[in-house]
Amino acid sequence: MARQATAAAAAQDPEQAVEIAREVATVAVETGSARMRRQLRTLEQAMRPWHDAPVGRDLTEVLATVVEG
Repeated sequence: MARQATAAAAAQDPEQAVEIAREVATVAVETGSARMRRQLRTLEQAMRPWHDAPVGRDLTEVLATVVEG
């Protein structure tokens, strides 16, 4: 799923990427999956063009739950 989110970002669909990332973050926290966390960091890099946009701030909030969780 995290790869799908990264693909959405690459396809210039950041809203879809963040929507998928929300699901991935939930699973990553519930399972403690290091792999999902790494893939979310890859997504973070792919979303850099939108880091100042509202969707970029949404992603920052989503990723904060993974770090805190």
